[in-house]
Amino acid sequence: MDKKKIAVIIVFLILLEFRFVYIPAKRKVLTLDRSITARQKDRDTLIRLCEEYKEKGEGNEPLKIAGKEFSLLSYTGNLIEKRQLGKNVTGLQPLGTNTKDSVSIEYLRMGIRDITLQQLYDLLYDIEKTPEGIYISEFRMQKIKDKPHLLNVEIELFVAKEVGKDEGTKAQSSK
Repeated sequence: MDKKKIAVIIVFLILLEFRFVYIPAKRKVLTLDRSITARQKDRDTLIRLCEEYKEKGEGNEPLKIAGKEFSLLSYTGNLIEKRQLGKNVTGLQPLGTNTKDSVSIEYLRMGIRDITLQQLYDLLYDIEKTPEGIYISEFRMQKIKDKPHLLNVEIELFVAKEVGKDEGTKAQSSK
């Protein structure tokens, strides 16, 4: 009888170990393998995009100044439409204008959710290569936990614009 009890206890312990140690460990290893594969793919994409950026880069350029009639809000709206990001944009908020001498700096904040790294790259490349000289003063990017291939992004843009002599004095006196 003692041998039967010992055998039952051993089988019971083996089943417990299998249920509470082996199966969870196997699931964790499979999850980690999938995560490693996804991270390697993200890394390869990032390296490819960095190389592509270096190939397209032209070096340092002087500050570009847009014409008086240029509208940062309008241009950004057109860019969002061109890139088909309308459903992803959480907000476009003009942040005001600072004027000094013959130059006016116009600011805009843009929030975007659920976009891929490639979509973000294309958008940033379009912003960088615009002939009007749009610049990024602030940039925040966050990966979404539930969907690791998507990002939430907040970008603050600015553009330097020409100001006519009469407009510059009006803006100066209003401050």
